[in-house]
Amino acid sequence: MKIVISDSSTLIALLNIDKLYLIFELFKSIIITKAVYQEVTEQLKDDNEIDSLISQNKIEIKNSSHNELFSIIIKELDLGESESIALAKELNCLLIIDEKKGRSIAQSLGIDIVGLIGILLKLIKLKKLTKDEALEIIENLQKKDFRISKNLANLIKKE
Repeated sequence: MKIVISDSSTLIALLNIDKLYLIFELFKSIIITKAVYQEVTEQLKDDNEIDSLISQNKIEIKNSSHNELFSIIIKELDLGESESIALAKELNCLLIIDEKKGRSIAQSLGIDIVGLIGILLKLIKLKKLTKDEALEIIENLQKKDFRISKNLANLIKKE
């Protein structure tokens, strides 16, 4: 089982539309940093779902070492993204991240990344989600102000 680190944006987006379970259709569990946990729970009125997933060992909170790489990244990104990227590099694992600048920095460091659209595409390929269901998810995310470029949305339409 490959280790997966997640930044907050995908988690918050899926929690806002009651679809967080989709991540666990692809990954048995994910790791988040303390800063990501705080970002997610601050965005939600009820953090019971996250705490429940932690108690089920589907989400693990791991400390990120504030090493030299972190010290460089934090000048460009917020705390959660910086910790997530530094931890993904340290553990040499996949990173779930959607923010454009964070994705760019992670890729420049050789970190494998996937975003929300990539997760939806993988679920379609695995037949765990239909194209219509994915398009409905995108529509619901956009109603909740999650920004998805037309190019990314078109990837789902073409699938």
